[in-house]
Amino acid sequence: MKLLIADDDPIIRQVMMNLLSKWGYGVVPTTNGAEAWEVLQHDTSLRIGLFDWFMPEVNGMELTRRIREANIAPFYIILVTARGGKDSLLEALEAGANDFVSKPFDKEVLQARLKVAVQAVELQSYLIQRLSDAEAQLQSVAQLKQFIAVCSVCGQARDLHDQWHKVTLPFPTQTGDTEFHACCPDCRAKMDRVRSQ
Repeated sequence: MKLLIADDDPIIRQVMMNLLSKWGYGVVPTTNGAEAWEVLQHDTSLRIGLFDWFMPEVNGMELTRRIREANIAPFYIILVTARGGKDSLLEALEAGANDFVSKPFDKEVLQARLKVAVQAVELQSYLIQRLSDAEAQLQSVAQLKQFIAVCSVCGQARDLHDQWHKVTLPFPTQTGDTEFHACCPDCRAKMDRVRSQ
């Protein structure tokens, strides 16, 4: 998985790049939030960002807000900053960050938090894909409902050989529910008998 780094300190940026590469991550380094935002406009494979809070041009908080407003998902944001304390943590989370790491950071803690980030991104990606699949299947059922001949009396469906079968359909078959209503031969005969009495 590729990670986006935004930090104006070249030493911190290099340390992070070395660690992340050692841990098996691809790394896209940037020197500020404006540069990171530009990269995000063109590289849709990025799913995790490590952003410094204080940077020139666009800081980490503003970058976080832009990402959330643009609804780039899934995207996990970890703010890495020298700021500490409860107020900074709350401010970062309210802006849309998923996590917060104070500088100087502990390598093992950062590695553990990145594992959590990867799990969260993978789960969110899976759920987005499942939702997309479900929506496509519902669309297919909606299209099927427009063309299948269903007896509006008993609910049997007609096959391609004009044979009627009792089937369990994944949608209701009441009168008025489908655009093409039919009446199976058995129900038509019953209705004809009732009319003739």
